[in-house]
Order: sequence, then structure tokens, then C-alpha cells
Amino acid sequence: MPTTELATKATKADIEKAYKAILDGETVAVSDPEIVSRAIMERIIGAETFEQAFAEQSLEPWREGLIDEPVLVHGFHLNPSGFEGEGSSSVYAVVDLERLSDAERMTVTCGGRNVLVQLVKMLEKGWLDKPVKLTAKQTREGYTALWLVAA
Repeated sequence: MPTTELATKATKADIEKAYKAILDGETVAVSDPEIVSRAIMERIIGAETFEQAFAEQSLEPWREGLIDEPVLVHGFHLNPSGFEGEGSSSVYAVVDLERLSDAERMTVTCGGRNVLVQLVKMLEKGWLDKPVKLTAKQTREGYTALWLVAA
């Protein structure tokens, strides 16, 4: 299993590679474009309205409208990030989740390193069945620190 396709299970080596990518900036393999293409097609097939079927296909950041919203993480994969610099990770996560308030399934992105490490820890320990919620706090430096808390 490639490092980027962590989904719902991974080997110990996959987990170690994911932690190194997040913490040390090691590169990861690029996601299989067929997997991404299939996910887009499945979203179109699942559309119930014209607007859903012909909406622009882009992923929202997890924080958009989902702060403090309890969710279940069904799986995720890591993609190489375009951001560089101190405090940046070489990866970001594409996360499949379900909002518990209405059972809506969605795919979002998140690059916050705390959250990335927590997602890998959830996978490592088999905790993907535990509800979590994304929280945010402004730092004195003006940044937004993201992390997951038990819901």
C-alpha cells in the first residue's frame, strides 16, 4: 500500500512514512490518479440534482463550516503539499468523513500538522470509529492552530 493511500488500514511501514512526511518533510508518492478520478465519478453518480451533477469538482478545507462539528473519519490519504517553509508539512490530507448531525458524507482537505498526526494516530490505533471534531484557536502570532478533539 503506497504511503498516500492510507484509507482505513496501513502497515507499520506506511504509518512510519506518514509520520516522517508530516514531521520531517520527507516526500511521499503521488496519489494514483485513477483513485482520484474514480472518486470524482462516484460523486457525480451519487448526484441527486442537476446542480450537484454539474457542480465544480473541488474539495473544501475541513475548517469551512465544520469547526466543532462532530464527525466520523472514514478514511484519508496524503497528497504532496505545495506549501514550503518553516512549520509546513510536505503533505496534506484528503479526508472522507461523515457529519454526525445529518449523516452527510463529504471529502475535505486539511494540512494542519496537529490534525495530520492525529489522523495517522487514529489509523495506527484503529480509532477511525471514534467521533471527533475539529477545533481552532488563534495564536498570538495570528495563525490558526487546528486539532481534533473527542466528540
